[in-house]
Amino acid sequence: MNTQFLSPRRQKKSHHKSVGLLLILLTFGALLIGCNLPGITQAQQPAVDVDVVGTAIQQTLIAQGVIAELTKAASQDQQPQDQAQQPEEPIPPTATDTPVYTVTPSLTLPPTNTPTPGVPMVSVSVDTNCRIGTGKVFELLGALLVGEETEIIARDPSGLYWYVKNPDRGGFCWLWGNYATTKGDTGSLPVFTPLPTPTQTPTPTPVINFNVSFHEVDGCVGWNIEFEITNNGELMFQSVSTSVTDNDTAQTVTSQYDKFEEWNGCLAGSTYQDLDPGDTGYTTSGTLMNDPTGHDLDASVQLCTQNGLGGTCLTKNLSFTP
Repeated sequence: MNTQFLSPRRQKKSHHKSVGLLLILLTFGALLIGCNLPGITQAQQPAVDVDVVGTAIQQTLIAQGVIAELTKAASQDQQPQDQAQQPEEPIPPTATDTPVYTVTPSLTLPPTNTPTPGVPMVSVSVDTNCRIGTGKVFELLGALLVGEETEIIARDPSGLYWYVKNPDRGGFCWLWGNYATTKGDTGSLPVFTPLPTPTQTPTPTPVINFNVSFHEVDGCVGWNIEFEITNNGELMFQSVSTSVTDNDTAQTVTSQYDKFEEWNGCLAGSTYQDLDPGDTGYTTSGTLMNDPTGHDLDASVQLCTQNGLGGTCLTKNLSFTP
């Protein structure tokens, strides 16, 4: 009887029955064996029927087999309860089953190496000047052209300029980053403070000045007033115009020239194409219909730094009597 599926109460009852039956059989076997004990002599033994002896032997052997089976059953009944209730062993796979193998790697792969960033470099999409400071007011040292690249050394606090190796003649310079593209690790670059922007002294306005005075009355076809002009300023004059009014006759005449020329009657004298600083030249008015000698005259003389009365001009007025 398999006690694995019996309740503890029924297993205990079955155990007692097996033990009782075993004791009875053992006693019966002992009685059968005792018939042939060596202490009994042949003379004392009664005549034995051969058939009876064979039958006894056969019964003894049967009893011994039964005893063995009962012993085996008793040993099975005496197994601990927890052992009887253990789960069954797993059934091995049949030949038709496909085994599943789990491969455990025995080799530990080395960690992936992260490449160390190279030296930070910069290139530009537009040709860019490289200067001694951060701004156009600083001296030009070189230029980084499209297709070139150079090493970055540092950056300025604003992040708008890169301090780089001068791509032209060695040394270092500041490159504007507006057209720049960088590669490599720029986050760990040091921060350099560039040269301060120089205070620009305003360029003084050049002095423009001249002296003008009445020189003489020239007569050829009509009469002209001649003026003497001296450039005592810092700029060159290239053109001149005059306006003269004869207050006695109420006549006004004008003139304009891109040169400074002296007249003697109807003949031209010395001529200056331009009146440089320090030079003295002459110019004449338009032609008056009447001799202005002794008349009350008002005049206006204008000098300009470019031909055709262009550039910077300066006008002076004077009143005189020839």
